[in-house]
Amino acid sequence: MSAPILVRGTPRSSAGFSLVEILVVITLIGLLMTLGYNSMQNAMENGRVVKCKNNLDQIGQALISYKNNRAKGRWPRDSGARFLLTMYRHKQIEGRHAEVFLCPGTSDINDLGASGEIGSSYEEWDNITSDSLSYAGRDVEAFPIGGADLSNQVLAADDNEGRPNHNVATNILYGDGSVLTFDLFIDGADILAEGEEYEVLGLPVGPESPWEPLQVLRVD
Repeated sequence: MSAPILVRGTPRSSAGFSLVEILVVITLIGLLMTLGYNSMQNAMENGRVVKCKNNLDQIGQALISYKNNRAKGRWPRDSGARFLLTMYRHKQIEGRHAEVFLCPGTSDINDLGASGEIGSSYEEWDNITSDSLSYAGRDVEAFPIGGADLSNQVLAADDNEGRPNHNVATNILYGDGSVLTFDLFIDGADILAEGEEYEVLGLPVGPESPWEPLQVLRVD
């Protein structure tokens, strides 16, 4: 009987990944997660800016309707926050619609009144605080609204009080009802050159604003 033939097997490569391969995979996953997170954050921020812009659009339409139909062509007489909240006081904006006074990029709340309902913070007219709405209104005492071209008359804007409503954007309402978004990096090159702190704090509004059109507003 012939002897059995022994067949030597081909050596197999060791299973699994090397440490370098694992590190590369971890690095790639981390990079993808970072990119995805940043994209998500940017999308959320853009959504807040759009919602805020819609809020100011509704406030603007209410102001124009009030002026034309209820006040014989006159704008509200109160300044700052109350310039805008005249719309609540005269029921141009009421109930749940009072949410339009809150920018989704802030922690402002307006339901701290006795009833606890949305907008109830505005019921005590003499005790209204600037943290119950997110927008600065026209200072009609110091800067009366005049002239035929209302497209250049600023009525309101994000108040950016203490911190920006949005990271680098400020929504601005004009007298013709239009709402524009001022991007600090695109539209504010000259302003940024004067002080880099505006990158962090947003564009201030009111008498101390570095941008003249927003100096006609009051936060309080």
